[in-house]
Amino acid sequence: MSFTSGQTVRDFATVTLSERLLRKSTADSYMQTVRHLNLGDVLMEEVTIQFLHQRLLTITNVNTKRKHTVALRALFRDVLPDIKELKITKSVPRVYEIPSEEDMRRVIEATPYRFYGLLMMYAGLRIGEACAIGPKDVKGNVLKVHKQRDEDGQMVLSKTQGEVIIPSWLAEEVRNHRVTVVTPGAVRESMWRYGQKLGITVNPHMLRHWYATVMVGKKVNPEIARQQLRHSDLKTTLGYYAQVKKTDIDEAVNDLFGLKPEAVKEETAKPKKKSKGKKAGKKKGELEQMFKEWLKNQGLED
Repeated sequence: MSFTSGQTVRDFATVTLSERLLRKSTADSYMQTVRHLNLGDVLMEEVTIQFLHQRLLTITNVNTKRKHTVALRALFRDVLPDIKELKITKSVPRVYEIPSEEDMRRVIEATPYRFYGLLMMYAGLRIGEACAIGPKDVKGNVLKVHKQRDEDGQMVLSKTQGEVIIPSWLAEEVRNHRVTVVTPGAVRESMWRYGQKLGITVNPHMLRHWYATVMVGKKVNPEIARQQLRHSDLKTTLGYYAQVKKTDIDEAVNDLFGLKPEAVKEETAKPKKKSKGKKAGKKKGELEQMFKEWLKNQGLED
């Protein structure tokens, strides 16, 4: 892939992304990077590693910078051979100030999108996945997650696929749900708006974090939590989703070591007796034998 003289980054990105087999959400994310870094009207001849590096320096959030770096490396990989010099920093787990279960339920029940909120909160689904669920996706209490609805309302393949075990009451909700086209953006905005009215900050992804945190907090086998969240790596479940508060640590330490240990009784050491073991006896016998041999050699033997 090459670019033409006078071509802007926006035009280059549009053509490049249309020729690749990418998820629409991924392509949209890359174009968002072009807009966020004000690269759209920049001529391709002006794009260098140093130029892109300077634009990335304007991003102060570590995770946002990481996201844009990934996008830039993907966009310009065929025209900038040294693009890998843009180092992808390690992401930092996002820590939410998660409200109580009751408060989050208050927000969910207030919105017109209660059904989707319940799926995110009690099944750990992502917002797009929740918007794609219908009665045919549940069998018994097993929910099949394999698709998601994008921001345009179109059905696409979900980020990760798998089966999720859900409570019986929630399975009944799914069976009775009437499918309508609801976009993730509509749910997100509604939760924010009603949360503001109630004085409670809630966003969809926070519900998925709450789900993971509750499972780990209840000492559920971490592998169960991983499978329910459909993560490929357990480190993601424990390191990025299951949040630990100081009060949790305090409680764990007090449960394990809260009782003061009893004083240890001191015992008086007994003096060691001199040993008359085999070594000492053997040494004495050898000396006696040597003495007898000396007497014999001297002619002094009786």
